[in-house]
Amino acid sequence: MHAPFAPFALVAATYFAPSALAVPPTEHGSGVAPKPPAPIAVDAGCKIKPVDGLEKSTVAAYPLIDDPVAFCIDEQGVFYFAESDRQERGIEDNRSSAFWLLDDIASESVEDRLKMYEKWASKREGGMAYYSKYDDRIARLADKDGDGNPESRTLYAGPFNEPLDGSGAGILALDGEIFYTNIPNLWRLHDKDGDGIAEFKMKDSTGYGVRVALRGHDMHGLVVGYDGKIYWSIGDRGYHVTTSDGALLHDPRSGAVFRMNPDGSELELFYTGLRNPQELAFDNYGNLFTGDNNSDGGDKARFVYCMEGGETGWSMDYQTLEGANQRGPWNQEGIWHLRPDLAPHKATEFSPLQPAWTLPPLDHVASGPSGLVFYPGLGLPDRYKDHFFLCDFLGGDSYSRVLALGLEPVGAGFKVVDEHPFVDNVLPTDVDFGYDGKMYISDWGGGWESGMKGELYAVWDAARIKDPRIGEVTRLFKEGFAQRDSDELAALLSHADRRVRMRAQFALAARGSATTELLGDIAQSATERTARIHAIWALGQQASAKLRDSNPSDRQRIEGDFDPAWFALPILDDRDDEMRAQAARMLGEARCGLAAEKLGELCADESARVRAFAALALGKLGAREQQPSIISMLAVNADSDPFLRHAGVQALAWIGDRAKIGELGGEPVASLRMAAVLTMRKLRDPRIATFLNDPERKIRLEAARAINDIPMNALRPQLAASLARFVSSGETVVAPDAAPLGHKFTREVWNLGRTGTLADFNDAAIMAKPPSETFELTIGEGKRNIGNSYISRMRGVVEAPETGDYLFSIGSDDDSVLSVGTSEDPATLIEVAKVEGYSEPGIFDSQPGQTSKPIHLEKGQKYAILALHAEGGGGDHLGIAWKLPSGVSEQPIGMKPVDRSEFPHMRRAIEACLAEGNTATATLLCDFTLSPANPTPMRLEALDALAAWTKPTVRNRVNGAYRVIDVSTRDADSFKSVLSRKLAPLAESADPVVRNAVSEAAAKIGISLDPAASLRAVNDAKLPAAERVSSLRALASDKGDRIEQALRAALESNSPELRAEARTMLVRRNDARALPSLADASMHGDIFERQRAVHDLATMGDEAEAALALLAAELERGTLDPALSLDVFDAGKDRRAGSVRTSIDNWRAPLASDALARYDALAVAGGDPTRGRDIVLYHQSAVCVKCHAVTGTGGNAAPALDGVATRGDTRYLLHSLINPNEKIAVGFANAGTSAMPSMQTILTDAEIRDVVAYLSTLK
Repeated sequence: MHAPFAPFALVAATYFAPSALAVPPTEHGSGVAPKPPAPIAVDAGCKIKPVDGLEKSTVAAYPLIDDPVAFCIDEQGVFYFAESDRQERGIEDNRSSAFWLLDDIASESVEDRLKMYEKWASKREGGMAYYSKYDDRIARLADKDGDGNPESRTLYAGPFNEPLDGSGAGILALDGEIFYTNIPNLWRLHDKDGDGIAEFKMKDSTGYGVRVALRGHDMHGLVVGYDGKIYWSIGDRGYHVTTSDGALLHDPRSGAVFRMNPDGSELELFYTGLRNPQELAFDNYGNLFTGDNNSDGGDKARFVYCMEGGETGWSMDYQTLEGANQRGPWNQEGIWHLRPDLAPHKATEFSPLQPAWTLPPLDHVASGPSGLVFYPGLGLPDRYKDHFFLCDFLGGDSYSRVLALGLEPVGAGFKVVDEHPFVDNVLPTDVDFGYDGKMYISDWGGGWESGMKGELYAVWDAARIKDPRIGEVTRLFKEGFAQRDSDELAALLSHADRRVRMRAQFALAARGSATTELLGDIAQSATERTARIHAIWALGQQASAKLRDSNPSDRQRIEGDFDPAWFALPILDDRDDEMRAQAARMLGEARCGLAAEKLGELCADESARVRAFAALALGKLGAREQQPSIISMLAVNADSDPFLRHAGVQALAWIGDRAKIGELGGEPVASLRMAAVLTMRKLRDPRIATFLNDPERKIRLEAARAINDIPMNALRPQLAASLARFVSSGETVVAPDAAPLGHKFTREVWNLGRTGTLADFNDAAIMAKPPSETFELTIGEGKRNIGNSYISRMRGVVEAPETGDYLFSIGSDDDSVLSVGTSEDPATLIEVAKVEGYSEPGIFDSQPGQTSKPIHLEKGQKYAILALHAEGGGGDHLGIAWKLPSGVSEQPIGMKPVDRSEFPHMRRAIEACLAEGNTATATLLCDFTLSPANPTPMRLEALDALAAWTKPTVRNRVNGAYRVIDVSTRDADSFKSVLSRKLAPLAESADPVVRNAVSEAAAKIGISLDPAASLRAVNDAKLPAAERVSSLRALASDKGDRIEQALRAALESNSPELRAEARTMLVRRNDARALPSLADASMHGDIFERQRAVHDLATMGDEAEAALALLAAELERGTLDPALSLDVFDAGKDRRAGSVRTSIDNWRAPLASDALARYDALAVAGGDPTRGRDIVLYHQSAVCVKCHAVTGTGGNAAPALDGVATRGDTRYLLHSLINPNEKIAVGFANAGTSAMPSMQTILTDAEIRDVVAYLSTLK
């Protein structure tokens, strides 16, 4: 798809010059589909649910259509379907092929992707033949008996099943030809003899789909634009395309929009930085929009205005970034966030870190945007005038739909209005309007993969379909437009159906000078606004065609020659601002230099839309003399309207006057310097490095972004040096501000002598006892690491310093829950946030449920607050934070806010220091880490970079891009010397998180910062287990006797984690104590120690056979603790013949044919809920939160996981992962099947066990 107003006449015969990529005509099969169609009961059991008042019917179903991805309708009412049988059967996905991820993100061309397939061919059944077993194709469906429904199917073209092919996801019918996007090619096909089979097959361009990325992120969105050009899109699989004139379009990591003339010439990039713009659609004014998918990382799907030259900011490299840098800048810098001026119903504040080089989304719409179409004007109720219809594909009928939405102008952009479900209970891949007044919707049939299924539905208004104008539309398209006289065509420019208007426009434009004056009269003086707009567009087509014919190498107009665009010059003074905007855009595209002076004046027009189009037009004209007008526009805008700023910046970049841009960089007005840095980014101008020292933070940050992200490697030393801005000497940690008078916190602790749980607060016996300790606090955080095996309660009141919406957060180790009252009365407390497992100290946003929804508070009013906390062993802490309506964050409440505004700059400068890799940048990183005023998360980032110094990852630490750092010339001894000297003070830092991190870094590097301090930490039972473990590791390289002292202390300690780490170190040191210690721990320790001991025994070889044999025998007899079953099984399943292997084989033999019984035996106990939580939230193949929500974060295509542990026991939870169809939640039944795949093919046994453990905590 997509042809919302297809097909159209050719604008000019000159458009159809032969392509250099033409291949010989090809015949495809017999033209008969391999599956004979069955009779269709058109109205029987039609499942879809349109809005009230509309009729519905089933038009076609499998086998008449089979796995429909997209469709179009030609002027005779014939349907063409792009079908795909290759989903996960030749068209793969990095989530299910994680083994090649690094190869994929390293790919720069489709040839690289083919080499990757060949490298990993052994992973596929049948090797490379696997990729061609199934096919994509184009099916043609025609109504031959005249009943209004197609019943005849022919195979129009196919198979498309080369290894690099697929998915075939876009299709457009245009005056007898079919355009078809099937990675890596844009195809042109033609049925020359009318038998329903394409004999002619030609590549218009090739090189799309550099990477695999995610399935469905294909090439699609074919649509004819207001200018007669063909537009289409590609997802973030990228492109490496050489155009017919030799230009290279290259970006292997982003989705984009392209356009070309119908003959394939003038291929160009129009918009970029998209994730998966499945479909494109123009409104009545020539503005282009798309729906773009979310990344399942807490972000939202978006409705995007594709303004020429713009960027959305997505990179495929972000997709697999998790943890503290989840999705990289996309999440960390709020690229996908909304603006309150564009979406006031959803956004209350501007994202402080949203990059200026990106264009923001208009709104968060849908969850799985797919097909998109604009209402042509006839057939539906008046409410839908100027509305779009967007498919929301979520894997199952009951939660998927077609949405309707409108737009209203806001400045130079738009806001979404009237968004609502239009058709429910449908799994839509595409939507389009027929020429018969009906809306048609293709349905995938269920799930996410191919499977011989599919339907086509129709929706219509029974009263309005009788409108005689609809019958006229049908007749006009069947008869065609080329033969009509010009007066009739001129009258059709005012038709109610936009498709008719555009066909008339194209036909008039194709007649050249014979219709220029007629079009000029209509453009200047017609009473109908729509007629004037189409006349302007037609004049633009004529002017562009004339420009190509006269001097294709010179894009400027030869002023002595008559120019059709001149008719638009007077319209620049029109009273209607839309007419001024349309004229400005057309004159720029036509390169009409005579318009430059007036366009300069329009840069100060009262309409922001006019100003934007005037600036862009001046850029296309290369009008250097009008740069002051553009700059003045930018100054007045003062960065307030991002679309207007983009227009000005893009204009300056097109003009390319580097001297003027340099002058702009010296302006005292910050918004003008911002324009300079953004323009330099577009031009890759090395002078951008000077802005690293700009007095404005946002400008410095844009320079840092450009240097790291593009990248501009020659400027990397300057970026690294900019870290010095954040280095201080002798500063002390900033003391917390005094709490407002109304804040009051009391923390009470009950020591239990066992692992505490939140359920203990419901135990009347425990709560009847007085607290073991009580602390009065001035901030919302208690002392850290006060002990083990307790529960604590922090309660009190907070006073709101501002009126507005607050976001409350909680952080703890282990579990906690936060409640906030609607008044000072504790009886009004309501649970708002929680921590499951643990969060790192001072980190309040690592889990979806840590932060509340907005809570409205009134300035000066007091509100009750309560935090309940449970602690087992290891580190412990409890803190409460909030974000004020002003955007200020207090972490914890009452503490001076942490300024995160420099994090993006710091992160990039740290990466630059690592990449430069010399002693100076190592010293700079150390100094940064030693500066206590720097935020803890960034100090940890610097320490992590130092730890990776000799073995850095091949991925950029900021954005995940594949960038190999050459370490062959690095002086390891000098580096270790610098760190040993510089970082020693951190071994006894007041911040336990920093202490732990520096110990871990020292251990990885192989240095001992302060052996005495490390030994003291190992012996200090009051310290968190993690810190004691990292200190033990730090001593591994110690050459003295401290390591032996530390090992003895660790083995005798009360910490299971420390004892287990000591045993692992004994194994690595080939210490004779290892085997007996591990054998004993495997039988008598707690579960954590026993599991760890079994794992270590499995690495030791034959000497551990006897110890493992005892455990394997227990497994065979059925007496082994179920929490150890998987560990023992994994330890013995691949060992050589012996008693261990015999017991394992005997145990598993009866379970070989019963997957559920096998998992029941291995995965119901012993999992780690913390690891399980990470899998549910972040696993790239399982993508649980794509469909399931957890504490408000995630999708809505499946039941929320909150409370899932109350729905059944652990076996119920396990079976739901292995066999999702065993029991489907109420409200999510979909023809008896679930769209969720079985996790046994996606997760390892250990991962499934961990997920079960996590799900068991969701009560």
